[in-house]
Amino acid sequence: MGDLMRSKRERIVSLYEAINRRDVEGALVYIDENCVYEDVNFRKTFRGVADVREFFAETCRTVPDDLLFVIDDCAEGEGETVALLWHIELAGIPFPNGRGVGFYRFSAETGQLIFARDISEPPLKLGGLALSIVRVVAPLARWLLKPGPSESSSPLYPGYSLALGIFTVIYLAVLILSPKDLLLPGDPLWALQPETIQELLDESLNFFFVVPIANLLGLTVIPAPSVHPVTQAFFNFAEAWIFMFLPLLLADPRGDRLPRRFIWLGAMFLTNIFLLPYMALRGVTAPDPEASQGKGWLARSFGWTGLLVGAIAVVWFVAVGDVGDLGQRLGFFWEMLRGDRVTIAFALDIVLFSVFQVIILGGILPPSHPQRKLRWIPFWGLGVWLVL
Repeated sequence: MGDLMRSKRERIVSLYEAINRRDVEGALVYIDENCVYEDVNFRKTFRGVADVREFFAETCRTVPDDLLFVIDDCAEGEGETVALLWHIELAGIPFPNGRGVGFYRFSAETGQLIFARDISEPPLKLGGLALSIVRVVAPLARWLLKPGPSESSSPLYPGYSLALGIFTVIYLAVLILSPKDLLLPGDPLWALQPETIQELLDESLNFFFVVPIANLLGLTVIPAPSVHPVTQAFFNFAEAWIFMFLPLLLADPRGDRLPRRFIWLGAMFLTNIFLLPYMALRGVTAPDPEASQGKGWLARSFGWTGLLVGAIAVVWFVAVGDVGDLGQRLGFFWEMLRGDRVTIAFALDIVLFSVFQVIILGGILPPSHPQRKLRWIPFWGLGVWLVL
């Protein structure tokens, strides 16, 4: 019991020292039988000595022997509380994203730890993007957490929306933010190389093939940047598809309460970073058929434009430029899919566009509608529906 008579600072430091020695029983000397231990990396709250023993044992068993917790600062609060700043070192070297904080309360009766909460530095730093995600997801979370049944007679799909919300986070973490070659090849958004940025700018300048076709016709006021025809075609095909989504979103009866024009504008630049949250939120938004804008000149003009650009993209992919035959072009495209994250992102976007086209058109067209089957034809089905 002598150890428990020491100051709370000494006790918490001794607990960490025991963990660094992988001495689970030595650490448990400081744990009250009614301890509640929270580590935000785990969904489970560890309650009582048995749970905490399992938690400490798993930690000591799974981490390397030369990984140590180093205390940077210790602040004593009122009563029996104490707080720590700490970081992790591996073989004496500070571990990346290895900082953390902890709050601890000792029992006045036993002198042992009665409550603990550890918070570790997140591996992905979303910065302001995290606040944007919260703002987008907040309506969904508010609906899910609101007690009582929905007053709407139309079916809502909270499970589907929650799944899409989780997928959105995974999409951002893996495809957009994960470090190079950790989960995917190629550079993440926060570490794009100058040549990748330049390629994206060149593809954007050749948007919808306007400048390249003008150059072919002898109009060279703006020279078209040199871009491989395969990547140029793929980029413009994806952009033509999301371009046609504006009249589709405006006709969506579940989207009336959502900022559809803003979402579409963001999707034109960052595709499913904006479209995925929309699809999640529409699942918990009651449809309002009277608010749908239906189809008109906007839908037809966007449909014809998308179909034209899509057709040009196919020709561009297959025949434009002196870069070999179709087999060589497909081989180049396959190599891009294997090593270029931008290409991977556009490929996944196209798959998701196909799914979202089926879902949204299915919500617009009743089962008996003769054009309903068009939703199953990726890209072209949407374009044809818009112009009819």
